[in-house]
Amino acid sequence: MTTIVTSTRPARWRLASVAGFMLAAATPGLACGAPGAPLEIELGRGSLASADFGDARLSGTDYRISIRAPSMPAGENEFRWALDYAYQRYEYVGLPTRDRDLHRLELPLRWLGGRALRWDLEIKPVIAASSNVFKEIWSRGTSDDLMLNGRAGISPAGEDGRWNWRAGIAYDDSFGRRTLYPELAALWRGGALAAQLGWPRSSLSWHSGPVELAAGIAPAGARWHVVSDERDGSDFDYVLRAWRADASARWRPAESFSITARTGIEYDRRHRLEDDNGALVDRAAQDALFAEIVLDYRW
Repeated sequence: MTTIVTSTRPARWRLASVAGFMLAAATPGLACGAPGAPLEIELGRGSLASADFGDARLSGTDYRISIRAPSMPAGENEFRWALDYAYQRYEYVGLPTRDRDLHRLELPLRWLGGRALRWDLEIKPVIAASSNVFKEIWSRGTSDDLMLNGRAGISPAGEDGRWNWRAGIAYDDSFGRRTLYPELAALWRGGALAAQLGWPRSSLSWHSGPVELAAGIAPAGARWHVVSDERDGSDFDYVLRAWRADASARWRPAESFSITARTGIEYDRRHRLEDDNGALVDRAAQDALFAEIVLDYRW
């Protein structure tokens, strides 16, 4: 169970440690990029329908930007890097708290290799903080805003048209609290169809020409460190626990551009926070529909 703590402890790991750590981690990926190599940029906007939150109401919107580099050789292996930013806003009606603006910046650094047995290793520094801290991260950021997530997995080299498998472990906040958990999946890829059936994520996709249809299910939890200036700098962890099931359609009219429409339901939801009076709010939220539009550019 994640514990929410109100504290006035002094800041730790300020400017140099929070931002500098992520910049240092990014350096190998940036240095490996070939001049003129194409990048992929995704822009997303989502909306979460209003739903019961105990005796209150809860709704949400989010904006996302992702920058992904192409695979780059690293000796006999392969290296990939990305930069993901997400802004999440939760709005409340009937709850004595301000609406929450939450930011998350991730830097996935991924290595892949092996022949008969393929291995996949990812290290992901994360900054997750409330808006008042994030916009002044150089001066107000502390170690409480920083997480180091990651995963490791293996999978036999397989052929299209046959079932395969993947197994691994991950450490992150996908379930709301930071925890270590297994990842297991049965995989299929053949022709226009691809499938991943496992824990905790499953997906199915089909493509024909410029159109791709997909469906999936995955945990949608997260954790942000929040500092309440209205309570003299008291802080707590905003914890979200949820799952999402979705269906999407992607249309790629040109090699360099695509648009994706996604909709689904967020369920088994629980939000844990403190209101403006310092009272703990730990409530289940009603299932809610969500919708998202994503634009993808490659050049």
